Amino acid sequence: MIGRRLLVLLIVLAAIGIPAAILQVLCVGGSCVAGPGEATVPFCPLPDALKSAIANGYREGRSADVLAVGASTPIFTQTSGLRLPWPAISTATDARVPVAFAGAGISPHARIPDGVTLDAVAPTVADALSFHRPFPEVRSGEPIDGVAAPGDDPRLVLLIGWKGVGSSELEDRKQEWPFLASLMKEGTGTLEAETGSLPLDPTATLTTIGTGGLPSEHGITGSSIRNDAGEVVEAFGKGAPVSVIATLADDLEEADPQALIGLVATDGRDRGLVGGGWYPDQDPVDAVIGDAGAAPLAVQVHLSTGYGSDAVPDILGVTLDGGVTRMDRLTRRIVTEAEAATDDRTLVVVAGTGAWERSRLAVPDDAAVTAVEDAIPGTAPAVESVVPGGIFLDQAVLQREQVTGQLAVDALLQAEDPRGGRMMADAFQGFAVSFARYC
Repeated sequence: MIGRRLLVLLIVLAAIGIPAAILQVLCVGGSCVAGPGEATVPFCPLPDALKSAIANGYREGRSADVLAVGASTPIFTQTSGLRLPWPAISTATDARVPVAFAGAGISPHARIPDGVTLDAVAPTVADALSFHRPFPEVRSGEPIDGVAAPGDDPRLVLLIGWKGVGSSELEDRKQEWPFLASLMKEGTGTLEAETGSLPLDPTATLTTIGTGGLPSEHGITGSSIRNDAGEVVEAFGKGAPVSVIATLADDLEEADPQALIGLVATDGRDRGLVGGGWYPDQDPVDAVIGDAGAAPLAVQVHLSTGYGSDAVPDILGVTLDGGVTRMDRLTRRIVTEAEAATDDRTLVVVAGTGAWERSRLAVPDDAAVTAVEDAIPGTAPAVESVVPGGIFLDQAVLQREQVTGQLAVDALLQAEDPRGGRMMADAFQGFAVSFARYC
C-alpha cells in the first residue's frame, strides 16, 4: 500500500514539476528514514493531532509559502495587539476554546461533547433557526446534538467572538468571567471545545465560526492571504478574495433579503464572522469597526434600526478584545440590551478564538524572518508578510535570484533561539501539507 501511494505521489509531483531534490526529501509513507547528515522528512514526522490541525488550517494558493513548527521556545507574531502563537511541539499548543449557547432556540442544559470544534457553531445555529443551508457537502461542521430547540423562533442571532482567549486562560481566571459562566449555566457551554485548526489566528477562527467550515475549506487562513493574482493581501481588505464558502449570514440573507446582517468588530479582518458579498447583489453588511469599549453603543444603534424587531431572524456579529474581565463585562451589556430589544428572542453564542502567547520566554518572529532574509541572496526583501506559523515569500525576488522556497526552509531549520537552541522543530513548504495524506 505504501509503495503504491509513493508511486502515485511521485507521478503527481513529477507532473507538476517538483524538482528531484525536493522529491528526495519528501520520504512519503516513511519510505526513507533520515540518518546522520541526511535530509529530514518534512511535516510527516509531526504528531498526528498537530499535523491534522495544521492541515485543517492550510489552503493551497492562499496560505503562506513556507510553514514552521516551533521547538522549545514559544514564538509569536504580533497582529492587531495580539501575540499570536506559532504551532509548536515542546510548548504543546493548546487549541481549546470556550463556547456557550444560550437564549431563544437553545435547549438549556444540553451537553456539549469534549473536543467539539468551532465549525459546529453555524450548523447548530442553523438548526435553531430551522434553516436548511444549501451545499452542506462543502462544510465540515455538523450541528451539536441536542443543543438546538427548533420552534423557539429567535429574532436575533448574536455571535460574539472573544479574540485571543482560550480555555486555559479562563481556567486560570475563574472569577473574571461571571457572565459567561451564567450563560453556560442557563443555556449550555464548555471549556473543552477546540478551534479545529492551527495556527490560532482570529481571522481564520472567526471565519470558521461564521461559515461552519475549517480554513482548509473557507480559505481565510490568516490575517494575510494570497489572492487569485498571487498577491499577498490583508484578509477582507482591498484586493482580497472572498471566502471560498458562504457564511451562515450570507445564506440567510440570500434566502430572505429582509434579513439584516451586521458586524461590530475591533478589526476589519474580523468580517468572516458574518461574511458579506458572497452572493451577487446582496446588501452590504452594516459594519462598525472600532475599539471594543464602544461595542455596546454600536450594538444599541443596530438594535434601534430594526435588528431583531420582526419574525425574520437577523444576525449581528460582535468581536471583543482586551482581557477577560473587560470582555465579560461588555458581553453582559450587549446581551442585556439585545434581550430587552427583542423581548428575549435573542440566540446568543459566545466563543473564544484561541489563546494568545503570554509566556515570558516567548520571542517574536524577528529571528525567523532575519534567518530567511540572510539566506536568500540579493538586497531586495524576500519576505512579503508573516503570519503565525508561516512566511510569505516574494516570488519575484526568488525568480530573480533563481532560488526556491527550500532555501527559506533550510534557513528556518538552522535558526537558533535566544539560548542557542534550535528554534524550529520542523519547517516545510506548503505543498508538503497538501500531500499529508501520503504520510
